[in-house]
Amino acid sequence: LALASAVAYEDENSRYCLGHKATGAICLQGSTLAEKLPAAFEACFAGGERRAKTVAGNRGGDDMTCYSFDDIMAWVEQEFIDDGCVLKHIGWMDAQGNHLEDEIHADLAT
Repeated sequence: LALASAVAYEDENSRYCLGHKATGAICLQGSTLAEKLPAAFEACFAGGERRAKTVAGNRGGDDMTCYSFDDIMAWVEQEFIDDGCVLKHIGWMDAQGNHLEDEIHADLAT
């Protein structure tokens, strides 16, 4: 509770909040993910940058274009490339994109 009070702050949208880093540190303290995530973030977001999204086009709003399956799959792949990178680096997904349930459960149990 003392730690939470120390990192609480007030912003325009909420009276009291924890920043993302503080919340993550509290939630992950003592877990295997506390060790794995920093390395994964460093590998996937070197310099703090998200990977560039290369698929052009509006996928919402008033766009009435009928996209091909390949276009949609290319968009999905680019949209979730960052997530996949992290999941692979922490050992929750293999190179083919299969989820590794045993690893996920083992990490969540810590």
